[in-house]
Amino acid sequence: MSSTTADGPAPLLVVGAGGHGKVVADAALATGRWRSVVFVDDRHPGLTEVLGFPVVGPLAALPALRGAHPEAIVAIGAGAARLVVLAQLAELGFRVPVIVHPRAHVSPHARLGDGTVVMAQAAVNPGSVLGLGVIVNTGAIVDHDAALADGVHVCPGACLAGTVTAGPRAWIGVGACVRQGIVIGPDVTVGAGAVVVHDLPAGVTAIGVPARPRAV
Repeated sequence: MSSTTADGPAPLLVVGAGGHGKVVADAALATGRWRSVVFVDDRHPGLTEVLGFPVVGPLAALPALRGAHPEAIVAIGAGAARLVVLAQLAELGFRVPVIVHPRAHVSPHARLGDGTVVMAQAAVNPGSVLGLGVIVNTGAIVDHDAALADGVHVCPGACLAGTVTAGPRAWIGVGACVRQGIVIGPDVTVGAGAVVVHDLPAGVTAIGVPARPRAV
């Protein structure tokens, strides 16, 4: 199925019409690859348009939209939910692009998995490998030789030094810093502004300077 129409590329289908969906759509349009987008969304049932582009239905409409919109991206901030929808898109036969804002820097020696988005002023440096559906948000830095598993979210202004490893669905909060060589386990949440200087085991929430797991 062609992804072009008489008027150019078919509109990109953006799954998620919240704030993150706006930023993903804006980045996609800035690349010049797509002239327009459409949204699907379950969380805002009364929403009809975002950024002047239509919300065309709930996620249940995805099978019917595949023909007109062969390319789709997931714009859901939560890693677990994002990966579930990515799997649904793959099963339905959508093509899932990588989106890199033109004002971001991604080294040609880095590797980005399908569905990964890199926002404006962010950087992904040589040797880094990012899995499926990773978010490198506005102004975030992923330095050399990092390994970010599927569904990781590096929030705005966060900085990962060289050789950091982050497990599936890890969330690195706004403005957090992670020392070189640190290993962050699956499903870890690093709080905003935290400074991570020790490895973090799976599932913990770490806050503070230096970051420590929060007591349950």
